[in-house]
Amino acid sequence: MNDLRNTIAHILEHKQHLAGANEATTKQYVVLPILRALGWDDTKLASMEVLPEYMVENGNVDYALKVEQKPALFIECKKWDKPLERYEDQIVNYAFNAGVAIIVGLTNGKTWHLYFSWVEGVPVSERIFCKIDIEDRENAVSNLEKYLLKSNVVSGEAANNAKIALKKKADSPKSKPVVFKQEHADDRSNNRLEKRQVPVPSELGGEWTVEQIRNLVSEEIRDYHEANFSEERCNVFYRTVAETQNLIKTEDWRLKPKFRKKSCRFWLTDNGVTQVKSVFGIHLQYNPFSLHVRIMKEDAEELKRQCRCEFYEVRKNKSADYIYYHIRDDITKLRPVLEFAYRKHSGN
Repeated sequence: MNDLRNTIAHILEHKQHLAGANEATTKQYVVLPILRALGWDDTKLASMEVLPEYMVENGNVDYALKVEQKPALFIECKKWDKPLERYEDQIVNYAFNAGVAIIVGLTNGKTWHLYFSWVEGVPVSERIFCKIDIEDRENAVSNLEKYLLKSNVVSGEAANNAKIALKKKADSPKSKPVVFKQEHADDRSNNRLEKRQVPVPSELGGEWTVEQIRNLVSEEIRDYHEANFSEERCNVFYRTVAETQNLIKTEDWRLKPKFRKKSCRFWLTDNGVTQVKSVFGIHLQYNPFSLHVRIMKEDAEELKRQCRCEFYEVRKNKSADYIYYHIRDDITKLRPVLEFAYRKHSGN
């Protein structure tokens, strides 16, 4: 407990340095130190119990905390003192779809909102069972340990504490009854398609939208986009990524998007989780938008002859060249190129 109390005291002593800090800074100097003080070790490669940028079905979670090689907690981070309510659907949806996390945390470093992800018939806003402000130090220490201390998570005490807290909250006559599912995590994972309560693309006709793509982008990168590119250009970029995601979903390709400041790259995954390699990417800064694919120049020449897919640049690389294509109107016009690149790298 003293480690956590001292960590919080140190953060608050220097909080003036966090004013205006971005998401990455908040994670490095606030969230990770608190997780370490709660017993989570982010240094051991053998256990890898703190996984950053953990890939889930519709995006990435900032941290997945693992117990016995399975994610037990999800933590989503925002920049220091950023209002959290607009992001709660996102993180609870991630946990629900993953079928593994019971408690999920949403934090801006200063404030921590804790949610119980598996509650039937209850809106996300009503699944919150604890709000923590680290400036209320003693309550912060008590509640962070009650729900996020590693030993409590491992023993199951954290989940039980969360249930008790949420049931107490539901005692109000205006509250809806709280119904917990008692299924094993593996059962939840197997049946998650039937149990989703937050709308996701598969429930919306299988179509990704601009807004859904925008929600996948971290706040730091989204702020960069807004500062350096017009709203119209950003929307066209997000729309192009959405079109690519819809194609990936239709073809059932094992690819996940990963946003950078000036591009979105699509990574081949191992069982949909571990990032293996980048197969292709869409670039925001070029005009018109450009697609790069990791194939050999001779393959691109053949695709040009067979499918009339014109490329405009080749950047040589050892294992595969980077072939660049203009995206004129619709990314699906380059579908033969995308399919060839995917099959080349996936072995299908």
